[in-house]
Amino acid sequence: MDSDDEMMVQLFTEEQNAQAVRRQQQQLILTNMLRVLQPLFVMPRRGGSKPGKRRNINRHREASAMLLDADYFNDDVTHLPEEFRRRFRMNKEMFLKIVHDVREYDKYFMAKKDCIDLWGFTSIQKCTAAMRCLAYRAPPDTANDYLRMAESTCTGTLYRFYRAVIAVFAKDYLRASREDDTARILQKNAARGFPGMLGSIDCMHWD
Repeated sequence: MDSDDEMMVQLFTEEQNAQAVRRQQQQLILTNMLRVLQPLFVMPRRGGSKPGKRRNINRHREASAMLLDADYFNDDVTHLPEEFRRRFRMNKEMFLKIVHDVREYDKYFMAKKDCIDLWGFTSIQKCTAAMRCLAYRAPPDTANDYLRMAESTCTGTLYRFYRAVIAVFAKDYLRASREDDTARILQKNAARGFPGMLGSIDCMHWD
């Protein structure tokens, strides 16, 4: 190898080394920039254990489920059917049909275990919380007393409940009344003596 060839090899080697140094410098600069900008691109984690965060509250939802079942849904219930109808604004058969159909539509209403193997709320607990908010216009935080359900959970349950009810029952119930509906209602009222009672009131003479 002559001197010209040696010089070309040396220049080529020096150029390769210089390029390698530049690449290392660029990678180092890019890495430092990403470390500085990382908090801007990473979404913060919600929840979890962190200093100053209040510990999770044990609301004893399993005991609430058993108490609700003993009060209204067991064979030997505490409250009579009349009390059930007054408090739920419907009979028990209708309520259980709604619970079953809503649960079939949205699996959210099925009882599931969480990450620490504890059972969540039952479908009856969730539907009861939503029903009471709708029937009594009760705020969601009132479900914490008897049903042991937090306000945020009750609010989410109420939202999913009315979406499921509309999806499942809108075809049959959220429609204009037909002639057979009107006839059936008038027949029920006639059996209760409603037209006769109304006629007797109209025929009364007031001094």
